[in-house]
Amino acid sequence: MFQVKVLAKGDFSFAVDLANTINWNMAVEDFEFMTSLEPNGCFLLTDGPKRVGIATCNAFGEVGWFGNLIVEKSYRNRGAGSMLVRHALQYLKEKGTKTVGLYAYPALTHFYGNLGFVLDEDYSVLKAEKLSQVNSEPFPKIDQRWLPEIAEFDHKYFGGNRKKLLESIIQAPGNAGYYIEEGGQIIGYVAATIYESMAWVGPLICHPERYNIAISLVQAVLSKVAGREVYAVVSKNDIPLMNAFFKVGFKESFIVSRMFLGRAVAKNCICMAESLERG
Repeated sequence: MFQVKVLAKGDFSFAVDLANTINWNMAVEDFEFMTSLEPNGCFLLTDGPKRVGIATCNAFGEVGWFGNLIVEKSYRNRGAGSMLVRHALQYLKEKGTKTVGLYAYPALTHFYGNLGFVLDEDYSVLKAEKLSQVNSEPFPKIDQRWLPEIAEFDHKYFGGNRKKLLESIIQAPGNAGYYIEEGGQIIGYVAATIYESMAWVGPLICHPERYNIAISLVQAVLSKVAGREVYAVVSKNDIPLMNAFFKVGFKESFIVSRMFLGRAVAKNCICMAESLERG
């Protein structure tokens, strides 16, 4: 009989092993980070004593994000995945979310559609195998003074309050974060999570139509990650931004679809995802 409970620290190794059966390249540190942001938002599915699946989600005020979902192969098509998703949605509802977003692989859009999610738009997961040096003009680094304004700016366009997430990324040693302001008002910002051999560029939020600023911000973080395997998630409708990545050697790795349960609250802007797990 299936049961869902909060993923405990002792289950992290199982979660990593299960996730990496489909080449997600995850580590224990990923689950430590996720549980630091949302302590009760990672779930374990069991069948008696056997651990068979995991799911993760985050609550950002009125907006929630459903992230990882994986079930052992022998338990698929038996209601295990649906049970995990519904449990996460109930958790997010109790946290006060009104809208839940996710990024779905093409094979899973029908599955999520049956649970009430509606297609919004397609995104490309871009990858550079070993990024060449990218030149950039200098930009101011995000510091404590500007963090509250940037979190408010992000909230305005994303629709949910990601302040804790942004602080966790921007303040972590080795990561990068830059912004542009005009007359004391934030026009755009970007952040990147940087590891020894790989990096993830995002989130990016910039005023619509200000592509010169958005692309310059992207170049600023790319200038810090040369020689690494670098990823970014960009809307397929955002041709200028896509072309900026292609120009420096990125290629499309795969496609995901952004889907929402409830009213889509994100406002029109130039944006990139923080990650597939957290929107």
